[in-house]
Amino acid sequence: MTLVSLGCPKNLVDSEIMLGLLEEAGYCVVEEVDAAEVIVVNTCAFIEPAVEEALEALLDLSELKSAGARCIICAGCLTERYRENLLDQLPEIDAFVGPGSVGEIVSVVDSCLRGKRSLVSAQPPWLYHAGTPRLRSGAEWLACVKIADGCSHRCSYCMIPRLRGPFRSRGGDDIRNEVSRLIDEGVREICMIAQDTSAWGMDLGREQTLARLLRTLELDAWEGWLRLQYLHPEGISDELLAAVAEIPQVVPYFDIPLQHADQSVLRSMGRSGDGASYLRIIARIRDTLPGAAIRTTLIVGYPGESPAQFERLLEFVREARFDRLSAFRYWDEPGTAAADLPDSVPERDATDRLDELMLLQAAISRGINESFIGSRLRVLMERVGNQPGEFAGRSYRDAPEIDGEVIVRPTEAEEQVRPGEFIDADVIGADDHDLHAEPADLSKSTDERELR
Repeated sequence: MTLVSLGCPKNLVDSEIMLGLLEEAGYCVVEEVDAAEVIVVNTCAFIEPAVEEALEALLDLSELKSAGARCIICAGCLTERYRENLLDQLPEIDAFVGPGSVGEIVSVVDSCLRGKRSLVSAQPPWLYHAGTPRLRSGAEWLACVKIADGCSHRCSYCMIPRLRGPFRSRGGDDIRNEVSRLIDEGVREICMIAQDTSAWGMDLGREQTLARLLRTLELDAWEGWLRLQYLHPEGISDELLAAVAEIPQVVPYFDIPLQHADQSVLRSMGRSGDGASYLRIIARIRDTLPGAAIRTTLIVGYPGESPAQFERLLEFVREARFDRLSAFRYWDEPGTAAADLPDSVPERDATDRLDELMLLQAAISRGINESFIGSRLRVLMERVGNQPGEFAGRSYRDAPEIDGEVIVRPTEAEEQVRPGEFIDADVIGADDHDLHAEPADLSKSTDERELR
């Protein structure tokens, strides 16, 4: 059997858990879909393009039945979002399992192989734990730890609370056990993730916070990186900033999806804050951690977004000067509060706004990247580059599969650059997204921007 994982790193963790459970049950996991009898597709259904991608993947893979595949199984959020209609509307698919039923994947596959179509979609609160079988995919030096699932925010455009249930934290001891095991296995970078990572502990008692969790991890002898992703602006506390500043292994990288900056648009989205309060948060981060990398995600074309409100968003981006920024145009999602709002922004206008925003960010990103020329960075090497003699890695500013890279051209034998190992690199060039560097000449001093 094999598994195709769509969507974000949070989905990938669920995929790896399903693979681990199936392998423990005796199923042989293969990499190639055309060699598998059972194909599980773990889907995302956050917005319309994700739904379209999931349906296309399912229908394309169902054609492999004529070549030997026996079961095509739809897992994840698509099942939860459309569970009432899937058995009738997708007769090509043999079984469906929702995100709250990840732990039932073995019984779903067993039933499927016996010729029984099924839909298993239990409501949360399923959570994996440190002892749950898991078959990690991808680079052996990289792992994600999902410290919570679900979401208790009520953003008007978002399906996640409906699909994943309310926010649920894993226990601190359980997380510490998983982190310790990953370090023992040689992992060099651990990404802590959740729908709202900064909210960890809110349901466990007043004494439990993300900052206190970080301080209890046994990281002193570890030379790797711990990266926090998906932080809500309300969770950027002085306590958290102090913990990141004081723990060398926690990289100064802040992934804070803000969605917009105009107050009226944010209130319509069901979110607090505004551009001014967000700028104060950014200033606090940079005052506490000079050189911190800050990324955000924004939505353009939200219902009622006027040209003036979009201009305020652009002005905010100019002032904030994010290291990294992604954006998407708003999509009406049936079942969300925003889908019933009036004053839709025409698709062409929304697309033009998205293009204008990303052009602005490209110029900001290039300027920030160019400021690193002449500095020395610690780089986690990962792959052979796209050009002969080049290798690619990431600095603390680059989350895996999301941000840019550091392109390294060794000046000596290429054996000095090995995937999964850290090197010190001197930055010699920059473009909109990537830095260009060469292995550091340790006999020369330079601006060491971030070597932890």
